[in-house]
Amino acid sequence: MFSNNVWKSYAAHEISHSMAHYLTTLYNLRRQRGYARVSDIAEELDVKKGSVSVQIKHLKEKGFVVEDEKRHLQLTERGESVAKDVLKNRRVFIAFLMEVLGLPGDVAETDACKIEHLLSHETTDHLITLLQLLHSDEPEAKDLR
Repeated sequence: MFSNNVWKSYAAHEISHSMAHYLTTLYNLRRQRGYARVSDIAEELDVKKGSVSVQIKHLKEKGFVVEDEKRHLQLTERGESVAKDVLKNRRVFIAFLMEVLGLPGDVAETDACKIEHLLSHETTDHLITLLQLLHSDEPEAKDLR
């Protein structure tokens, strides 16, 4: 059974699932196009522009996003750091689910999406270490495979 501290730490997490999607979408759009607007995010996430505007307002208030005079959205240093962490967690967890647990790609992607913003740096680092070991020529890795 989980203690109340675990439950409270989950509830107090810095970003929600939805915020993670907005931040990573904004990050990816800026990398692909060099800019991102509310309409671009709405199109990418298949949601209404009004929903994006509300979420962007919250992300601005939390210091993750800024908007320039042309209404182009940009991640702050903090926002970019969170987006990169979420994307890294997603890649690592997908690899773990597919390579270690043998799950199909669509299941791995769906499950990774559900928790990508919740994984700690420590967990991600340990998963990376495990994946590196499994790909190595070490005798222990051969035994595990």
